[in-house]
Amino acid sequence: MAELPLLSLLIALPALGAVALALLPAGAVGAIRWVALAAAGATFVVAVVVLAVFETGEAGFQLGEAQPWIPQWGIAYRLGVDGISLLLVLLTTLLMPLVVLAGWNQQHRTKGFFIALLAMEAAMVGVFLALDLILFYAFFEVMLVPMYALIGIWGGVARRYASIKFFLYTLIGGLLMLVAILYLYWAAGAVSFNYATLQAVALSETEQLWLFAALFVAFAVKVPLFPLHTWLPDAHTEAPTVGSVILAAVLLKIGGYGFLRYSLPLFPEATATLAPALLALGVVGVLIAYSSVSHLGFVILGAFALNGIGAAGSVVQMVNHGLSTGALFLLVGFLYDRTHSREISAYSGLLTATPVLGGLFLVTVLSSLALPGLNGFTGEFPILLGTFQSAPWAAVLAALGVVLTAIYLLWAYQRMFHGPVTGHAQGLSDLTGREIAVIAPLVVLMLGIGLYPEPLYERVNPSVQRVIAEYADVEAADTAPAAPPASRDDDTQGVGR
Repeated sequence: MAELPLLSLLIALPALGAVALALLPAGAVGAIRWVALAAAGATFVVAVVVLAVFETGEAGFQLGEAQPWIPQWGIAYRLGVDGISLLLVLLTTLLMPLVVLAGWNQQHRTKGFFIALLAMEAAMVGVFLALDLILFYAFFEVMLVPMYALIGIWGGVARRYASIKFFLYTLIGGLLMLVAILYLYWAAGAVSFNYATLQAVALSETEQLWLFAALFVAFAVKVPLFPLHTWLPDAHTEAPTVGSVILAAVLLKIGGYGFLRYSLPLFPEATATLAPALLALGVVGVLIAYSSVSHLGFVILGAFALNGIGAAGSVVQMVNHGLSTGALFLLVGFLYDRTHSREISAYSGLLTATPVLGGLFLVTVLSSLALPGLNGFTGEFPILLGTFQSAPWAAVLAALGVVLTAIYLLWAYQRMFHGPVTGHAQGLSDLTGREIAVIAPLVVLMLGIGLYPEPLYERVNPSVQRVIAEYADVEAADTAPAAPPASRDDDTQGVGR
């Protein structure tokens, strides 16, 4: 089984599903839905197979695939998975069938809607698996198109403004990243865009600082980090429910992944210099107390604590945030489908009127505020431990963010779900079987990871320890003579079995 191109299948299945939908007549709504669900479901099955054959305890990249793409420019189709990318691929492929089910009753331009979802999945999975920086950049930019369409076509009243703002922020960051990639390519002798080759390039600290800054804009927009976060509230407000789920649960994780995968290993000296500033921005994000901005602020703290505890917690917290925030947006979406209102003041007594919705919403809220025994705690607590080792001030301030999160989540829950049944809650129907089936796997994982997070840490720890060790080795040797320029690789360097 391991000899199959499993990683390519993870990208190809949703892409082929999108092509199949394009060939179906627009009026075949039933067939469109089932093809979309089959493609997303098959992709998740392949991801589970990847999990099964993945060698726990191995720090390097596994299941490597490499084929020349544009050999005269040193560009190759190169894929690999390690513990960091494995968890994010599993998160993405788990959520997509649930998202398809959540959008099952989409009536407006149904065909294009599901094509956008599958195209989005292919691009996001490609980002996590790419080990050629041009391939990574291609997937990174391709993601813009289906998300722009989801917001701009199926969004709310101000959808055009929100979609253009999202597109421009991300596009500008991506162009700066491309400049940095091209600079690395020429610094390596213009021989390859291989991740391992470019990681070996000797750069001065000044060069690293400029290149780090270029990638910082691209990844900080995706997280998003203060002050580049202002596009996110508009996008969430105007996006359809499934668009908000994808945006919050997966797309925002690409920023944290990019910092861990690229910024820290490629530019270790710049990382050491700028880590205090990144920690400060992470703390500001936590204290801003927008839900996603706050939780992703913890991810930044863990990444730039520059130790194994914080970095591993950062990866696990990306998964945890994807589950809990994805569930929150789905539940809010189910409520909106019934009432067409997102105003907190328009609801009261929902726990009495819709007890199933109220119970699932409560579990999700408690997960988001990192209650011990639920998954949020298993990510945030290690992050605070790791951050305290490196910067106690940042850990103490970030801990205040936990209090703020509890305040705004519990206050909103109390206003909407307790009290007399008034407003939109009157006569409201509870969740259907399909809606419960969408939320149930996420709630089960919130409980399971909260009680037993070890399987996640077993897979992510070796990879983050490798990243931290490589960073520490470069820092320790920063006064040694520069290494000779890297030579042309054989298009398989940096990819394990």
